[in-house]
Amino acid sequence: MKCLVGIAAALLLVLPLGNAQAQTRVITLGTQGGPMPSATRSQPANALVVGDRVYLIDAGNGVTQQLVKAGLDFRRVGQIFITHNHDDHNADWGTLMGLQWATGRRQPTHVYGPAGTESMLQGFLGFFKPNARIRMADSKGMLPPEQMFQAHDYAGDGEVYRDDLITVTAAENCHFAKNRDGANAADRSYALRIQTPDRVVVFSGDTGPCAAVQTLAQGADLLIHEVIDLDLIEQAMAKAMPASAAQGLMRHMREEHTTAQDVGRMAQAAGVKQLVLNHVVPGAEEPDSVYLGPVRKNYLGPATVARDLMSF
Repeated sequence: MKCLVGIAAALLLVLPLGNAQAQTRVITLGTQGGPMPSATRSQPANALVVGDRVYLIDAGNGVTQQLVKAGLDFRRVGQIFITHNHDDHNADWGTLMGLQWATGRRQPTHVYGPAGTESMLQGFLGFFKPNARIRMADSKGMLPPEQMFQAHDYAGDGEVYRDDLITVTAAENCHFAKNRDGANAADRSYALRIQTPDRVVVFSGDTGPCAAVQTLAQGADLLIHEVIDLDLIEQAMAKAMPASAAQGLMRHMREEHTTAQDVGRMAQAAGVKQLVLNHVVPGAEEPDSVYLGPVRKNYLGPATVARDLMSF
C-alpha cells in the first residue's frame, strides 16, 4: 500500500474538472451486503450521476434492472468501477455490457477494477460468444463485443481514471489483507474517492476499520460506507450453519468489515460532511436505529441508513 501521506497530498492537488454547472447525485441502487439474495434489498451497486452522465460503482446481481427502476438509461453507463472482486460486487457488469450492446449502445463500455478484472472480461466474452454470434447474424453491422467491452486492472493506489467531469482515486482498504498469501497474493480491495465539479464522494467498498479509508475520505462531501451489526450477524449464523463454519465467518466479519460505531468514529475524524451507511449486514428487518445509534456516539453530521433507490 502506498504511503498514506503521499495519497493525502495528491488529493489536495485534485481540482474540480469540467462544467461547473454539472450537478452530482448518488443513487444507491443496491444496499444489501453479502451474496445472499434479499426480497427487500438488491446487491451492491451505486450510480454516480454528474449532469447527464451516469457512472457505476460496483455491479451486483440485478444492477441493470435497478438502473431502470431509478429512471436511468442503462445504455448511458460508459464507465464502471469495481471496488473488489467478490461476486456480490462484480456479478453483473458483464451482463450490463451485454444488454447495452444488444439494445443499441454503439460506444465502448469500460470497466475498471482490481487485478483479475481484465481476465474476468475474457471469461465473459467466452460465455457471451454464442449469443453474440446469433444476434450479429440477425442484425448486420453490429460491432463484435470484443471491440465494445473493455476492462482495465487498477495499477495500485492513486488515480485510476480521469475525464472532463470526474477524477477517480483508489486506495487499498482493509478487506483482504489477512487472507492475502499464496494464491491470493494479487487480490486487492479498494476504496474510491471521486471528485466531480461540485462534490467529493467517497465509496469505502468492503473494509474493516482502516486508516487508508479515513485518509481518502478527508473532507469529503459524502461518504458511502459499509456497515454491519456483529450481534445480529452472530445470531443469524447460529441458526443457519454449524458452529465450526460460523467461527471463520465471524472472524472475517469482525476484522474485515466495519461496525456502525467505528464508521462514525472514522467519519468524524475525516471531517466528512454527510454519511450514508450502505452494504448493510444483516440488512433484514432491523430498524435503522441499530446503526444510527452507535454512529451518533461519534459522528456529529447527518447520517442515513441507505435503502435501494435513495438519492443523495
